[in-house]
Amino acid sequence: MRGRKLLRYLRPEMRRREENEMREELDALAAIAGRREIGSMAHVMEDARAVWGWTWLASIGADLRYALRTLRSQPAFVAVAALSLGLAIGANSAVFSFADALIFRPLPVPHPSAILDIALTTPDDFGEGMSFPDYRDLRQQSRSFAALAAYRIATVAAATDAAAPARVRFAALVTDNFFPTLEVPAAAGRTFLPSEAGVPVAVVSDDFLDQFGGKPAVGSIVHVNGIAFTVVGVAPKWFTGTERILRPSLYLPLAMSQRLDAAAKDPLEDRGLHDLVVKGRLAAGATMQSAQAELSAVAAGLAREFPKTDGNRRVFVRTELQRSILLAPQLLSLIKMLMGLVALILIIACSNLANLLLARARARSREIAIRLSIGAGRMRLVRQLMTESFLLAILGGLAGVVFAYGGVRLLETLSVPSEPPNILPVEMDWRVVEFSLLAALVSCLLFGLAPAWQTVRMDVLAALKSGGRGASGSRRTLGRDTLVVAQIALAMVVLIAAGMFFAGFRKALVVAPDFRTDHVIGMDTAPALLHYSPAQTVDYYRQLVDRARLMPGAADVAMTESLPLSTSQTVVGVVPEGYRLPKGREKIIVFGAAVDSGYFRLLRVEITRGRAFNDADRADSARVAIVNQQFAKAYWPNQDPIGKRIRIDKPDGPEAEVVGVAKTGHYLLVNEQPSPFVYLPYTQNPRRRMTLIVQSTGDPAALAAPLRDLVRSIDPNMPLYNLRPVATLYQSRATDTWLQFFQMVGTMALIGLTLATIGLYGLIAYTVNRRVQEFGIRVALGARKGDVVWLVERRGLVLAALGLAVGGVLTRFALPMLSAGFFGLGSTSAAVYFFVPLALLLVSALASYLPARRAASLDPLRALRNE
Repeated sequence: MRGRKLLRYLRPEMRRREENEMREELDALAAIAGRREIGSMAHVMEDARAVWGWTWLASIGADLRYALRTLRSQPAFVAVAALSLGLAIGANSAVFSFADALIFRPLPVPHPSAILDIALTTPDDFGEGMSFPDYRDLRQQSRSFAALAAYRIATVAAATDAAAPARVRFAALVTDNFFPTLEVPAAAGRTFLPSEAGVPVAVVSDDFLDQFGGKPAVGSIVHVNGIAFTVVGVAPKWFTGTERILRPSLYLPLAMSQRLDAAAKDPLEDRGLHDLVVKGRLAAGATMQSAQAELSAVAAGLAREFPKTDGNRRVFVRTELQRSILLAPQLLSLIKMLMGLVALILIIACSNLANLLLARARARSREIAIRLSIGAGRMRLVRQLMTESFLLAILGGLAGVVFAYGGVRLLETLSVPSEPPNILPVEMDWRVVEFSLLAALVSCLLFGLAPAWQTVRMDVLAALKSGGRGASGSRRTLGRDTLVVAQIALAMVVLIAAGMFFAGFRKALVVAPDFRTDHVIGMDTAPALLHYSPAQTVDYYRQLVDRARLMPGAADVAMTESLPLSTSQTVVGVVPEGYRLPKGREKIIVFGAAVDSGYFRLLRVEITRGRAFNDADRADSARVAIVNQQFAKAYWPNQDPIGKRIRIDKPDGPEAEVVGVAKTGHYLLVNEQPSPFVYLPYTQNPRRRMTLIVQSTGDPAALAAPLRDLVRSIDPNMPLYNLRPVATLYQSRATDTWLQFFQMVGTMALIGLTLATIGLYGLIAYTVNRRVQEFGIRVALGARKGDVVWLVERRGLVLAALGLAVGGVLTRFALPMLSAGFFGLGSTSAAVYFFVPLALLLVSALASYLPARRAASLDPLRALRNE
């Protein structure tokens, strides 16, 4: 009796379940009724919820088992679907690994979201650091941060043996609370103690042994810039530092800065030296907004107290992601372009799979109609179909992980040959795997939901009468046509983007560089690392240049602060005469370098107006400078720059007269926007580190050994690095790296074209299969095979033409968005707009011809018997 009452109560819900599920529920409810008394409706509902929860899980398991059986019976379909989706997800995951390494990956520390970057900058340079006195004041007055730590990255000469030649490596000079603030423990030994501020102790990185041929034990000695440091600890392997590309080999006390750099002034007391990066860990209960408000008040007090050094400075509390984006805008533009292209490829792949699923739906129309007719709910069937799509997505995601691994291995080859080495931290980690699976789940919704819903919205009676033939209807055919048109249109966008990418870097690939690269070798030395005084440094470089001129095979010698396209570009602050600075700014920051009188002659940098530096530009003569054409155009438009004056470093800094205008070149990247540049004579602006460039009469690589011996003859301990032909540097920066990127984009374009071709072929083959009897009748009535071929071929070409028309419209809007912020990628050549549509038409014609030929070769009798 109780069972009948309960059944009447639950009957509306049970009608929407399949027969086997209803039996399971009734059996379970009968067991409940026999086990204990059901005294109230609340008990009824509670028991019903328990039963429904159990049966829901059981039905999910049944869906999975049924989906596995269904897919196992169609291995070819599963293979094509998984491969198509895997290619698209693999491309997305590989690009994500690149973007993650350079922009998105959090700091390798516990609880990285609690670590914030604190900058005290001016409008002149948002990437500028903080002075130690400012850091000390913020640290003492802040309550929003549990701790504030500071560091700066420096190049040092390190050796495990005092008698061994020193090797230049990156070191992080850190405050004593650096490791505790980041919550990074030592893998061996310990980290710094507060009492060791000025003590020569060191924590070495885990890969120190790879760089120096042996891991120094805790308590051993490492010689840094000629100073003996005692190793007190080893950083854990997973801690690679707080910078994206630069990985420190050593961590040294910041209080050792003056001794390491032989600075005349203590950098810890110089409020005008802004070179520190500051990280803070938020205190419990504090927020980023409250920390910003608190530090802004502190910074305002510092501005009032120290107007000369802090009067124009503002504090910014920002996340690591915000800092990465701010410091690398062009890199972000490249990442956005690559991510946009692979997103289009994923959409093409999802359209392809949606088409395949719609084709399967026709074959399963009778099955679905029968299930609907016996009472299965449409939502229940949608869930079953989505379960199959989910399994396909998981298989595609796993295949994508495999393809992503190959892409990551390719990206790992991207590097810039330099010392200290710059490492591109691309790796196949769990974040990439998680991204692949997430992309698979998103793609499941993209390609599975619409076909599933359209499948269950069929006319049941018509489907049962047709026996599964022709139940798809015109709307489904129109949907499949639309998907193919979309695939071709998106493939056109990707191909045009590849052409645009190639056109943007064409000059770097085929046009001669704007400075001399043949028969030239460069070499960096750093007397400052051996505590040379300014006078000793000048004397050292004078000896180096004089002796290099006498080397056999040396035709000319010059010096520069940095070679064009090298990663060690320097900047200079200037105040141009007569130029009105924006409100709040005291100077402009531009690329700049100190060079000697032979630089322009040796590297063939053209002086378009005025003169180059000469021997008369001595330290005791009037200060001079040379600017490039872009500098003159930006700050003295329609004026003669010769005779104009600029202030160096600050508004009241030393004044220099412009005596020449150099041709604008490329200074950091081959695709950079034309940038202002200022050249200063080395004799009037001596630097602690310079690059020697030597023009050879033969192979420049043959001068490597003589140059190394020359440096050792002057000072056996002098650090020597970046000894390489200038042509090698140019090829790496201007050709190899961008060729690798072009290969990536070209691969994406090929994947997009392949997927679109598969989609078109699948649609035409599906159409031929549906019209077998029609083609048989046409042939039986006398139609020629050529007529049948053209009938099928025409449909494919019409879809391709529609896709090209839509792609042309999309291209007009998509390309500017893809190339936004990336100079040189805003337009492409007319040849690309001609050959890409032509190639798509040819490929479409071929994809349509294969099923068309099959249709024309049908046996009329067999086709007419086909049921």
